[in-house]
Amino acid sequence: MAEQEVSRRKFMIRTIVGIVAFIGAVLAVPFSGLGILPALRGNKAGWSDAGTIQDMVVNEPQERRFMQIVKSGWMEEKEERSVWIVRRQDNSLTAYSPNCPHLGCGYRWFREDQRFKCPCHGSVFDINGKVLAGPSPRPLDTLETRVEDGRIMIQYEVFQLGIARKLVA
Repeated sequence: MAEQEVSRRKFMIRTIVGIVAFIGAVLAVPFSGLGILPALRGNKAGWSDAGTIQDMVVNEPQERRFMQIVKSGWMEEKEERSVWIVRRQDNSLTAYSPNCPHLGCGYRWFREDQRFKCPCHGSVFDINGKVLAGPSPRPLDTLETRVEDGRIMIQYEVFQLGIARKLVA
């Protein structure tokens, strides 16, 4: 009789432990997906409004600042971004990342020289982003643009620095 009670007790304990483990596994799968998957997804941002195209002068680079919503996993933050935009004769736009491809310093447009110049290490670029002087390993990084209802939309991305190929960071 004592052997039956012991085996019955062991059976009940094993059954309860099995049920709890099963419920834990069933709940762990969706909760781990909620916690891990957003962190594994890229933090690619959407299109950002960089102002109107009407006030852009042809072949005169203009720095534009805008707010961008950046998603990182399940977090969303507003960050201020800037770009250099050049309006061409055919009304096409070229947007450049504001960071020098060498080490990420902020460069400026010098109207009198018709050049972009990086003050940190002396890189110089023409209006088309081509390297004219300095240690920059590649031309200025271009960003994707489009015009919607007279508004300039920018697909802002950050690129790796100091390498010859343009790669998203």
